[in-house]
Amino acid sequence: MSLFISGPVNPALFRLGWVMIPLLVGVSSLTPAHADLIKLKQGGEIRGKLIPDRPGTESSRSIETLGGGLIRLDAQQIEFVTNRPLVIEEYETRARQTADTVEAHLELAEWCRKNFLTTPRHQELEKVIKLDPDHAKARAALGYTKRDGEWMTRDQIMRKNGYVKYKGRYVSSAELELLEKNQADLEAERKWSKKINLWVTWVLSQNPQYQSEGLQNIQAIEDPHAVAGLARSLGKHENLSLRSLLVTTLQRIPGDLPLRPLAELALTDPHQAIREAALETLTERDASRAIVYFIEALKHKSNLIVQRAAAGLSAIGDREVVPELINALVTSHTYRVRVPDASSTYSFNSNGSFGGSGIVLPPDIEAGLLAGRYPNGVIVLPSQQPKVQMRTVSINHVHQNSAVLEALQKLTEQNFGYNQRLWRLWWTSAENQTGILPAIP
Repeated sequence: MSLFISGPVNPALFRLGWVMIPLLVGVSSLTPAHADLIKLKQGGEIRGKLIPDRPGTESSRSIETLGGGLIRLDAQQIEFVTNRPLVIEEYETRARQTADTVEAHLELAEWCRKNFLTTPRHQELEKVIKLDPDHAKARAALGYTKRDGEWMTRDQIMRKNGYVKYKGRYVSSAELELLEKNQADLEAERKWSKKINLWVTWVLSQNPQYQSEGLQNIQAIEDPHAVAGLARSLGKHENLSLRSLLVTTLQRIPGDLPLRPLAELALTDPHQAIREAALETLTERDASRAIVYFIEALKHKSNLIVQRAAAGLSAIGDREVVPELINALVTSHTYRVRVPDASSTYSFNSNGSFGGSGIVLPPDIEAGLLAGRYPNGVIVLPSQQPKVQMRTVSINHVHQNSAVLEALQKLTEQNFGYNQRLWRLWWTSAENQTGILPAIP
C-alpha cells in the first residue's frame, strides 16, 4: 500500500499510528530498534523508516510506516525529520493512555526503569509527587530526603549549607577559591583587598578630597588580582553608586576574572540599570566562560532569576545552550506561605485560594507569588483576626518562561512555543543532521 500526499496534510490522518505502536514494539524480530519520525508543518507526525531518495525525487520524501504502508510526502509539508528508539514511541503511547493517578504513574515509572528510560521515569515520578507531595518512595527515587519538614535533594541540602560541587565533590565557597588559586595569587588579592577597603571608606567619607582620591584610585584599577576585592567590597553594597562603579571598573580589567561578578550582578542585582549595564559589559567582551553561570541560574528556585538567566544567554550564548534552555522552558516553583489555620480540613489551591472556603489571598500578594517575587514566602495576617492561628502551606506554580522562549527563538530561528517535546525532537534532528528540509520553490 502506498500513499502520495502533495497538498496540505490533515494531522488526523495519522492518528492511527498511535494505536499501531504498542502492537509492533514487542515484535523485535520484525521491526528495527530505531524509527524515523517526520514532523509535519501542520502539526501531524509520521513514524516509520525513511526510504532513500532516488535521483529526481528531491521534492518529496517517502517513509514506510510502522504498519507496513508507504507514504510519500511533499517536502514542503515537512518541518523536520529525526530518529529515535522505538521504546520511546512505546513510552509516549503508554503515557497518553495512563490515568492521572499516583498508582498509574508509579506503574509507568517502573516500566521505564525496566526499559532503562531514565528521563521518562523521572517525569513520571515528578507527576507522582505533584499528586502526592509526601510520597516517600517517589521522593526517594528522585533523590530527595526530608530535612526540617521539607523535601530536598542532596544538591539543595549542600547549597543550603553553603557548599558547591567541585570536580565531583562538595566544597565550601572559601575552599573553592583556595583550590582555584595559587599562593602568589592569594597574596596579591589580599594586598588589593586592603587597598580597596580603604578607598571605599574614603569614597563614603564626608571629606571631599578623600572622596575624590578614593574614586580616582578605584577607577584606575586594571589588575585582575583586584577583582575579588572589588566584588566583595562593592558587589553587595547598599549604595547604588558603588555597585555602578563596580561595573565600570570591571569593564576595564582584562581576562576572565571579571566575568563571574559581572554575571552575578546581571542575575541578582535589585536595580534594573545595574543588571543591564553588567550584561552589556559581558556582551562587549569574550564572555564564553560566563555562560556556565547563566546555565546554572536556569535551575534557580526563583523564577525571576530563571528569566534573567535566559535573557543573559540570549545575549551571550550560542546554540550550544539550546538543550539547557529547552529544559527551562517550563519550570515549577514552590512558594511557602503562612495562612490562617481556621480548620484542619480545607485545602490550599495553586491559584492562592482555599478549597471549600472560597477565601483568597490579597490580589497583589497572589500576583507576586505567582510571578516569583517572594521566593521565601509571605505571612498574611488578616487585620480583623490579629491572633488567628497560622500554618505554613506550599503553593506549586508552573511557569511558562517567556524569556526562555525568546532566547530559543533568537538562537535557533525556530518557534515551537512552550512544547518542550517538539523542541527536543527538532534539536535531535538538527544535531544529527537527519533532515532539515529547505522549502522547495
